[in-house]
Amino acid sequence: MVGTNKITKSFFVTGLLVLAACAPSNDFPAIDESGNESASVVEPAVPNPDAGTPGVPEPAPGIPEVTGQKLLLNQAMTLRYEKSGVLENKIELPEGTQIEIPASYEVKHLDYRTSSGGIERSSTGFIYPIKVVSVLSQYQSQFTAAKIAEINRTSGGLFIFASIVGNLEGTEGNFAVVTASALGEGFNKNFEASGKPKFNYTTSVKKRFGDRLNKGISPDSLSFDMRTKYQAIFNELKKAVNRTAATPKSYLMMDKSAATQWSINFEKTGVISTSGAWSIATQGTAVRHGFSNVPCAEFQSELLRQAYQRAGYRVADDFNKSKGNQLIWSSTAAVVNYSMALYKAGWVPWDATKYRPILGSIMMNGAGYTPGHTYISAGDDGMIIVDNGAPQGRDLRKTTDKTISIMFQVGVFFLPPGINPPAW
Repeated sequence: MVGTNKITKSFFVTGLLVLAACAPSNDFPAIDESGNESASVVEPAVPNPDAGTPGVPEPAPGIPEVTGQKLLLNQAMTLRYEKSGVLENKIELPEGTQIEIPASYEVKHLDYRTSSGGIERSSTGFIYPIKVVSVLSQYQSQFTAAKIAEINRTSGGLFIFASIVGNLEGTEGNFAVVTASALGEGFNKNFEASGKPKFNYTTSVKKRFGDRLNKGISPDSLSFDMRTKYQAIFNELKKAVNRTAATPKSYLMMDKSAATQWSINFEKTGVISTSGAWSIATQGTAVRHGFSNVPCAEFQSELLRQAYQRAGYRVADDFNKSKGNQLIWSSTAAVVNYSMALYKAGWVPWDATKYRPILGSIMMNGAGYTPGHTYISAGDDGMIIVDNGAPQGRDLRKTTDKTISIMFQVGVFFLPPGINPPAW
């Protein structure tokens, strides 16, 4: 999700870049995350050396209760808090800090303050809520029990960059089923109860994709080989992203060092992995090439490359130089190029106000331009989605209006030839 001609860290611009006042003073200077941050799971939990210290106040009422997975930060990371819709820098946590994240954590997408004072947006997002548990002994003079308790009482709770979500989710076992949430205020403002959008981008989508919009291709009109090909590829996409059933994490997650090597190997030789799509795209390719905050289109590209590979077909047959739609980061890490690459490959664009984005549909915020966002339907006709910020799945029924309006107002989605969605 990057600029068409130049990859930048900014994916959403609200008019002019906002130059803001200095962030609140911290014990350490604020840092800007690179997307390469990681954390180690603590099993069993490392005890807080200051636990039980007399005189340490309990968390204030209204602060989210955090009980869940404990992680050790493998490098310094900035802790943030929300103020007037912007994530401000609270304090820099040193390497080796133990934090705790609840099983019911959320990934939120808010504007955030950089160390230079500017405001940017990240499609990777921020994990919330966070609790600081302890620090290494050499930092205990700055992070006393009283100081940690004060940090944990921050009004509204604490956020940390979601690059560590891979460590939090792990690589073993299955992603949990995403159960349907009650319809929230943000969802009701943007969608009918069925998931049909109340907004529409029909004019811009029609202008961009012309007469091929909503022009389904009958499976019977395809040759047996083509019909078999696209059904197999689509089935592999669905296997990786279905969050209405327990799905192996290995489709999306792998060790970060292995993911980086797969990223390098693909660019050198064209070899494509059959697993670890999220790790390869977000922890490998996007980090290596400097767009770690906005890897949405690269993640979707990797999902698609791997679906072709698992199904036994060459992605280069549909995405290549002659068509001007190579499926590689230097082109398709931009949403506008990724959406056009699908179009040039013969995938059919569908207006989301008229047709249901069934499981496996590749979805675009708006008309699929840059800046923008791309994600994939993970169930319930696009009410559950998977993207770079939520490989575990996100239920739009409990997503805020602000996040939906910026990232999840689907205007168009794509399906392979011969796969036709039902009308609303």
